[in-house]
Amino acid sequence: MSGTNHYCMAIETTRELFSRLLDCGVDADVLVAKSGIALDQLKPAEKRFPVAKHLSLWQAAEDLSDHSALGLSMGAASRPNNRGIVGLVFAASRDLETAVGNKIRYSKILADHISLELVKSQNEFSISYSILGGLFHRYEIERVFAGFFNWVRIFVGQNIAPTRLLLQYSEPDNTDAYAQHFPCPVLFDQAQNTITFSNDIWHCQNPQYNDYLYSILQSRAEEILGRLNTQADFISSVHNTIASRLCTGNFKARDIADAHHISIRTFHRRLKEQGVTYQSVLDDVRKELALSYLQNGQCNQDTIPYLLGYSDQTAFQRAFKRWLGTSPKRYTIAS
Repeated sequence: MSGTNHYCMAIETTRELFSRLLDCGVDADVLVAKSGIALDQLKPAEKRFPVAKHLSLWQAAEDLSDHSALGLSMGAASRPNNRGIVGLVFAASRDLETAVGNKIRYSKILADHISLELVKSQNEFSISYSILGGLFHRYEIERVFAGFFNWVRIFVGQNIAPTRLLLQYSEPDNTDAYAQHFPCPVLFDQAQNTITFSNDIWHCQNPQYNDYLYSILQSRAEEILGRLNTQADFISSVHNTIASRLCTGNFKARDIADAHHISIRTFHRRLKEQGVTYQSVLDDVRKELALSYLQNGQCNQDTIPYLLGYSDQTAFQRAFKRWLGTSPKRYTIAS
């Protein structure tokens, strides 16, 4: 079972965006009120930050700032050596082929709601950017592609250009900034988010390659990735355990901790490391199951609250309105 609330990303990206918005003249108090993100949430150096909250900051950026090309400009300013272990491994790779492979392999360290895929043909190579859980904002996609293009350009060490950029979202009112940042055709309303380059640069060598340094950095990246995979498995297990216990009533935090053979303190700490709380995970599971029950039509609506562990219809109705802004009945009719 998968949810959207548990997707997380490296906190430095959110911290950088917050700082850039302040530099653009956005009032800090207004930004906190609009995004729901407080400054003290962004202080821990290695904390993972919920993707949904990060995207709320992008929405605040769109509403409060006149800088419509903020995502593009942030990406264009991105340097591999300033982007943590993923950027360092990229920059230290033997050649561009290895660097791109490392970028794909370790992308989960930067954010676990995205999936990168390499597609290679005789004359070109492309990187496709897929987004899990529907968690995206146009500015974030712009930042990712402008950043990747700049990383490739820095690695190759010459003024290169992609052959094309394909974007899933509709064409914005003003596309001048795209022409400034991407010297290639940019197409909107496409099936995938994809950037493509000529194979002429695929085997470009790194003149500063150091095998000893590279092995140290790669080992560190593997260590972090392994830890994140373990944490992701834990969150998934918590989801599944909650889902199986909702109708029994035995789904308090202590019940789920006991099922995982850990103390309640360790249980809460491990959730916090993923940027979530037990209540947010429980809410996520209930929401997904509620939508599933309503969509497949195999459950009587009167029984759904009890299948989800609610004591009465009113509590379920209130939660559903909070999730989707409508009632279960109206949602079913609209579907």
